[in-house]
Amino acid sequence: MALTRTVAVLGCGPSGTATAITMTHAGLDVILIDPDRAPDWEPGEGLPAVAAGALRTLGVWPAFQTAGHLRSSGFLSCWGSDEPAFRSAMLDPRGPSWQLDRARFVRMLRTAAGSPAARRLTGARRDGSVWTMSFADDNPPITVDFVVDATGRGSVLARLLNVHRRVDSRLVGIAAVLANPDPADAANLLEAVPYGWWYVSRVPGDRLVVALFTDASIAGRDRLTALESWTLMLGATRRAGRRAGWPRLRMLSALHTAASGSSALERFAGPGWLAVGDAACAHDPLSARGLHDALTGGIAAGEAIAGGSIDDYASDVAAGYHRYLTELDWYYRQETRFPGTPFWTARQSQS
Repeated sequence: MALTRTVAVLGCGPSGTATAITMTHAGLDVILIDPDRAPDWEPGEGLPAVAAGALRTLGVWPAFQTAGHLRSSGFLSCWGSDEPAFRSAMLDPRGPSWQLDRARFVRMLRTAAGSPAARRLTGARRDGSVWTMSFADDNPPITVDFVVDATGRGSVLARLLNVHRRVDSRLVGIAAVLANPDPADAANLLEAVPYGWWYVSRVPGDRLVVALFTDASIAGRDRLTALESWTLMLGATRRAGRRAGWPRLRMLSALHTAASGSSALERFAGPGWLAVGDAACAHDPLSARGLHDALTGGIAAGEAIAGGSIDDYASDVAAGYHRYLTELDWYYRQETRFPGTPFWTARQSQS
């Protein structure tokens, strides 16, 4: 039997809201807290067709279907071969994936979860079975039975509890929003290059998100966070630049750089708390599993709290992260055209 009655969820992204919705469905009292920080720059993101099951479980499937997200015809992959390979969404028995307006998607989840309180956490203390949460700016403290860290890679609660984070990759993403020169092209594009890989995806509003993924050391060495260097490298690609409209790029945003590598907490739960989503373990975008895992992970976390099965939840997250690293290693090893380059040597020399 679960003993938890009141739960604070720190973080209002997909994993936090999915956790909150699941616990509310189970009859728990949930306090959803927005940690008072700038929102992540994520104008668009992919969601596989299999995620429909999670959306139905959360009760947001009807709202999702009418939100204007795009269906994808598949993606063109220039990976491991000079000849591109097209993977059609028509071959997936579950149907095409979606390209989301991320902000619209998160608003839908927040609406379903309830309005969050905007507070910045400054302290967390557990006395017996009760947490006291302290906040900045004269916000009064609150007491709860359980706390969920859904604060993304920053893992705010875990850091306050001195739970360390293991970083397995220093990958960064350097991205911008561009006008889509060919809205009729419904395919996304993945292209490996000697210094990393490019990904081009369409998002609602006749826009493209164009992202370069490389190691932080390479980005610093080659000044790839500078617009001039980034656009020159984009123009030198075989396909990504052409898809983005090179040389007549129509930039709709500045460049945005974000940590994108694999990382995980040394433990995913403890007495009276657990971590979910990127706060627990963050994935390389090559795995294409971040958003789907955020939803299913949030559902699993909510069910674990409601059912008192926290240890099982933590074991499942640990096992899943280990499987993910094995699969990611396999994918990177399929690209063998760039021997001796720092980016690929680092990935293909790993045991």
